[in-house]
Amino acid sequence: MRATFSAALLGGALLLSGCGIKGPLYMPQIPAAPAKPAPSSGADHSKAPSAPADSR
Repeated sequence: MRATFSAALLGGALLLSGCGIKGPLYMPQIPAAPAKPAPSSGADHSKAPSAPADSR
């Protein structure tokens, strides 16, 4: 009986000790998304690519 109690106490202490970050809990800050680079001035991206002609 005493061995069972000691094992349960030791197991509980191990579970409560935990692992990972020590100290107070906090919500991590999510970094802001990087800004998209502006397209080069010589490129014309306003036109859709033309569809290939029917090859039948």
